[in-house]
Amino acid sequence: MTRPFSLVQHFASVALLGLAVCSPARAATDEAAAAKLPDAVRSAGKLNVTISLAYPPMEYSDAGSSDLKGFDIDLAKAIADRLGLKADFQNVEFPQLIPQVVTGRSDLIMTAFSDKVQRQTQLDFIDYFKTGNVFYTAVDLKDQIKTEADLCGKTIAVATGTSWVTWAEELSKSTCAADSQMNVIQIPTQAEHIMQIRQGRAQASIIGLEGLLDLMKQEPGKFYQIGAVGEINHYGIALAKPNTQLREAILAALNTMKADGTYAGILDRYGLKEAGVEDFTINGAKK
Repeated sequence: MTRPFSLVQHFASVALLGLAVCSPARAATDEAAAAKLPDAVRSAGKLNVTISLAYPPMEYSDAGSSDLKGFDIDLAKAIADRLGLKADFQNVEFPQLIPQVVTGRSDLIMTAFSDKVQRQTQLDFIDYFKTGNVFYTAVDLKDQIKTEADLCGKTIAVATGTSWVTWAEELSKSTCAADSQMNVIQIPTQAEHIMQIRQGRAQASIIGLEGLLDLMKQEPGKFYQIGAVGEINHYGIALAKPNTQLREAILAALNTMKADGTYAGILDRYGLKEAGVEDFTINGAKK
């Protein structure tokens, strides 16, 4: 997914260092993983994690609070714990994520950040989360809309300026007859998309897999997924190319967390079980 820049600007206009995080009890240090850490990180005693608010359920904070929440936040804290470190979060605007890491101001990016081949020229990724595009709509339409083909001739509300617009238009061309194309309308926010559906002005919308899972958790029984997940890709923990020692330490910690159920437990906490990966892969993106 390509986040709408206006959303990033709204929530991340100011860099915040040392953001407050509500932490659970520390897990036992994974000594084998911690032994792989670079001396500088071990001596500092902290893992500097760059994020870009806000994108629930991955990283967000409640109105009026500086406490960070979300899957990425909890997983980053768990990784730091396993390495005997403290997670220190730095919030920046989305375009500043890569500069923050390649200049050494931060150790890693962990913020619903897609592993892409063009980004691999500067960064190494540990792919830890499966995502993709999904159509969804209100359960009232379940008898009328069962497959993507049933969306032909229907109106689809899509977030303004995102890659979802192109995906919907291309899928319409490949799925629908020339005289029955999907009517893709661009509207800024998810709340507005849902309003369009409820008012009958649109029949469906598009969202990232994790966004739909979160919506279905927050409003159970009100929405459903149409068709399969499209354009499957992965979010990755991104590190500067030279930082191979830290990359291997984090990978080792993740593998231990997967083996003992910690990774699955954090996924379940946010209703994201379907987005879990079978294996943590280095630079898995091929396009």
